[in-house]
Amino acid sequence: MKRYILLSLFALISFNVNVHAHEPVKRYNQISLEASSSADVDNDTMMVSMYAQEEGSKATVLSKKVNKKINWALAKLKQHKTIKVETESYTTSPVYNKNQIVSWRVRQSIQLESKDMSLMSEVLGDLQAQLSLNGISFDVSRDKREQQTKILIDDALAAFTVRAKQIANKLQHDNYKIVNINVSTSGSSSPRYKSRNMSMMAEAQVVPSFSAGDKTLSVRVSGSIELQ
Repeated sequence: MKRYILLSLFALISFNVNVHAHEPVKRYNQISLEASSSADVDNDTMMVSMYAQEEGSKATVLSKKVNKKINWALAKLKQHKTIKVETESYTTSPVYNKNQIVSWRVRQSIQLESKDMSLMSEVLGDLQAQLSLNGISFDVSRDKREQQTKILIDDALAAFTVRAKQIANKLQHDNYKIVNINVSTSGSSSPRYKSRNMSMMAEAQVVPSFSAGDKTLSVRVSGSIELQ
């Protein structure tokens, strides 16, 4: 009987300990706040999408013609080490008229990327002899983005600290501690020129005038502090 009583007491004590262990810690004087920093950064990278396309009755013949054009372009681009080249989608699709296949269309695209925009403009004019222009876009390079983001993180954290101190001071507290903090980054989309205008320019083999523009990079710091 004594053993049973002791075991019951032990179980009750264990239960009470577990209950208290899982009770959430009560916190007071917690305040949520956020701060941000942003900067307009010049786009330093140009991306160009081009394609070769043929249409006719025999898909195999069309495929050879498209491959020849793409290989011609790749051979030219090998001369320029500062231009990154990537082959993209290759498609063979039927062309219908009244639910009947009347011909085939074969198409393949390549993507060019470089920081040397003047060279890209020159190469673009040469490649339009056999390829069509699909689109041009601009962006901030990874290295430049990382460099600027580090600066923005420092600025946003400094702004968060200033704001936290201001709140603590105004609410007559000597100090505070950070309960949690989150840092997020973002960048707005860059301008892009697409399909129809590009096709019209390609037919005339004219290099379109362009401005690289800039991109807004931003860092947001949000979190909670506990006044002490």
